[in-house]
Amino acid sequence: MSKYLVILLLTSGSVTLCSQIYYEYHLVNEAKTWDEAQSYCRDNHTDLATIYNYDDMELLVNMTPSNLGTIWIGLRETGPESWYWSVGETGMSYESPTYSNWASLNDPEHDCGGVRADGKWLSVLCGTALPFVCQGVEGSGEVTLVFQNMTWPMAQQYCRKHYMDLASARNPSENQLLQQVFSEDGSPALVWIGLFKDKWKWTDQSDSSFRYWARGQPNNDGDCTLFHINGWLDRGCQTKFPFFCYTEIEPTVKRIVRLKIKSDSSLQFQDSAVRDAILIEIQKQMKGAKLRWITQPDGRIFHNKQEEKDNDGSCYN
Repeated sequence: MSKYLVILLLTSGSVTLCSQIYYEYHLVNEAKTWDEAQSYCRDNHTDLATIYNYDDMELLVNMTPSNLGTIWIGLRETGPESWYWSVGETGMSYESPTYSNWASLNDPEHDCGGVRADGKWLSVLCGTALPFVCQGVEGSGEVTLVFQNMTWPMAQQYCRKHYMDLASARNPSENQLLQQVFSEDGSPALVWIGLFKDKWKWTDQSDSSFRYWARGQPNNDGDCTLFHINGWLDRGCQTKFPFFCYTEIEPTVKRIVRLKIKSDSSLQFQDSAVRDAILIEIQKQMKGAKLRWITQPDGRIFHNKQEEKDNDGSCYN
């Protein structure tokens, strides 16, 4: 904790704490076919589980008992083909993308995407060995060119292990950032990025692009998806397994938290830099929450004694 923060007594202020929880998962340890599992989830919850990101994946891993190897989730190969970003953003249809920069309209015939020095995208056979670009933590703006030649699936695994994922270009600024990696000496003509195309769709019609296939998967064993802690598997939908459901819950929970903070007398709590520093420290302890200070009717945030009054605040969008 920062030197600015010692909890208790002299100065107090309030901060709104907002958590966004949209769904909760349920493990049903009954062996059913994929269609039977879907019907059960829709009758008793919302649907078979959709997985949106790494946090969801980790949550399900922690929910999986050691004696359960494979569990149905809501991903099924139903088509049509769509382009996605590996990092787990929403789907991007080639016919009407939110942003695209293909070299030509006739280009996207293969299933994996790369970028060249002029920022134009090319579709390439996924088994081609190319250098690739990884991106760091979301919002950091950090991208790294890896000069090792790997297939697209191998490059994805490498980036997920050592960084965050293969790099995305969801707008012109991000695409321009990718072009900067070609300024290095010996830069290749073409590198992998996180573009991929498939026919797998979520049963609740979510356009989540998150995939976590095990190595060599999917391998045409079937049209439905089994969750495994080491990676997903495709399997015939008539095989019976336990399954994950999810339930939609209240999308936003807002709480007002009153803080008591003690510091040395030289610290000016009304200074915006000080307030920002305190908020950053609290944010680190409450991952996923969105925070803001509440301004009191007198225009101040902190007071020298505790005041019992109701405050209202709103969350940032």
